[in-house]
Amino acid sequence: MQPLPFPFCCGINLGNSLDCFSDDDVPDETSWGNPRISEAFIRLLADSGFRLLRLPVTWGDHCSTDEFTVDPAWMDRVEQVVRWSLDAGMTMILNTHHEFRWLTPELSRLADVLPKYRFLWQQIAERFQGYDHRLVFQGTNEPNLMGGENCAWGSGNRNVRASINAVNHTFVRTVRESGGQNRDRWLCVPCLAARPLPDCMRDMILPRDERLIFTVHCYTPDRFVFSRGDAYDTPFFDAKARDEVAAMFEDIRRYGLSLGAPMMITEFGAVSKKLPGSSAWNTAERLRFLQFFLKTAREMGIPCVWWDNNYLETGDEAFALFDRGTCACRFPELVKALTSG
Repeated sequence: MQPLPFPFCCGINLGNSLDCFSDDDVPDETSWGNPRISEAFIRLLADSGFRLLRLPVTWGDHCSTDEFTVDPAWMDRVEQVVRWSLDAGMTMILNTHHEFRWLTPELSRLADVLPKYRFLWQQIAERFQGYDHRLVFQGTNEPNLMGGENCAWGSGNRNVRASINAVNHTFVRTVRESGGQNRDRWLCVPCLAARPLPDCMRDMILPRDERLIFTVHCYTPDRFVFSRGDAYDTPFFDAKARDEVAAMFEDIRRYGLSLGAPMMITEFGAVSKKLPGSSAWNTAERLRFLQFFLKTAREMGIPCVWWDNNYLETGDEAFALFDRGTCACRFPELVKALTSG
């Protein structure tokens, strides 16, 4: 097993910007209420100590309906953000994100899906084939069928899990065949919905490749890391929550690390919540969660990437540590914990 292209570190996502999607029109990176990504903000992340940046990108809404050709202006914009990140000294993970409306991992649909998916990655790989190995590709985000047991909240069935293996193999083969730096670029592949569940990890068949990273997303426990507004919701990282995180990592140790590839958690986090009867945030509780989470991941040699979507105070997914509009850090204690090594 080759070592990862970076030492153990924590990264951060630029979520809900280039990964916006819409059923009604062609979205842009401001469609979900966030400002355009600026070079100044990228520099802020680097200056704050982050050495790893993940850029989620939705491509399907920016492809022609007939041949699935990527809009050149969209490709140029993605490349601009990639360049800013690399120029700032960071490693960049570039993926395909929120493609579930057409990328349907089901055996009966693969004959239609895989040619389109292959052509998409041929275009991405060709554009970035000259970039050095600080650019990492991730084939999909959370591949799943949006419905029933096969959606992002379940472990699916063998049909779907086998289809995701086929998607991952197509991704690796397509990138490797594109030449240039892509011959030995590091590549990331997830399991079903990137969920660290035993069935999802156990049924993974990794492509034979020496520079492959197995990726999962960790949002456990739901009642703490999200804000559902129900009776189970809590702003406290209590003993039960700690045990749930520990159990999740035990599953990762048993079924993920045994696959024989390096692992990375490319999304995790916990939203900001108000303490009961107070206007204060639960920052100290999030810090306790973060310290335990990172300590456990570090012992396993698993880098982690915080999910930041620039949502600060509203909704049930207020994961933001920074304000992209003002280029300000909102939770310096958490950023320090992520970047202190």
